[in-house]
Amino acid sequence: MTDIIHVPEADPWLRIAAIQRDRWAPNPVSDGALKRARLAVSSAGRLRPRAVLFWGPPNAGKSALREKIVREIERNLFFPGRAQAQVIVSFEAPPEADEARFYEALLHGAHRYIPPGNNRTLLQAVTLYFEDVRPDVMILDEVGNLNAYTGARGAICLNALRRLCNVHKVALLGFGTATAMTAMQADEQLENRLEIFHLRPLTPPEFTAFVDLMTSAMPLLQPTVWSPAMLERAYEMTGGYVGRTVYLIHDAATEAVLSGIEQITPEILDSDELAESLAALRQARMRAGRRGRRSGGDR
Repeated sequence: MTDIIHVPEADPWLRIAAIQRDRWAPNPVSDGALKRARLAVSSAGRLRPRAVLFWGPPNAGKSALREKIVREIERNLFFPGRAQAQVIVSFEAPPEADEARFYEALLHGAHRYIPPGNNRTLLQAVTLYFEDVRPDVMILDEVGNLNAYTGARGAICLNALRRLCNVHKVALLGFGTATAMTAMQADEQLENRLEIFHLRPLTPPEFTAFVDLMTSAMPLLQPTVWSPAMLERAYEMTGGYVGRTVYLIHDAATEAVLSGIEQITPEILDSDELAESLAALRQARMRAGRRGRRSGGDR
């Protein structure tokens, strides 16, 4: 299954808008992650629903995976034949090491009223929300933020997360960088139920197939032929990560339209502008790696 669509020849800016749209393209890493997500979500409603943490460096493909999961669940496509769509609770972990902030972030993500008061009041509001909508899936983004939860206050926050999933029988899908593993493993009971899925780089053969598929979706007027040297250059620039590869192809295809060349060429891949854009992504990945090592996330 793919979200790739072809756009007929049109105004260049219309084609550029089509190039930049979010799309899902099958590949072994993302497809494997989607399978693990389906297995976890299928456990919703059971005594001990599953939890999966999808982790990788910045631009590894986490955002596209998360949006794919949300979109398919909301459209009732996650499990074909199911009578009705499952209900999702989706929010971003707050950086503050405080139980109240955790509940507030959850209510904010659900667009619910956040009552003033203490932790008990906020928990009551969350409980009423859960009893009202009866969620099946909790999607927690930026799990690495939970590293701020240190000491007793942090243990309370992680316990609150586990308690909500257990009491309401909600499957948990988390997304984050290497630091997210350190955070989630701080709670022994949560760790025992947590599956870790690494959004690894594509291998060179996987990368070639993915690049060909993505390039075929670009509304360019001339076909792009990827030479071995071009593929080697692209792999060097992206590290083989899905998100960065999509970024490269989008930017290279955009430049192909703006320049009038209408195909991705070695000159475009070697351009200073594209190199600078990908260098910024590499720096983000390196910074995330250093943070992970400092926190013990790469052990």
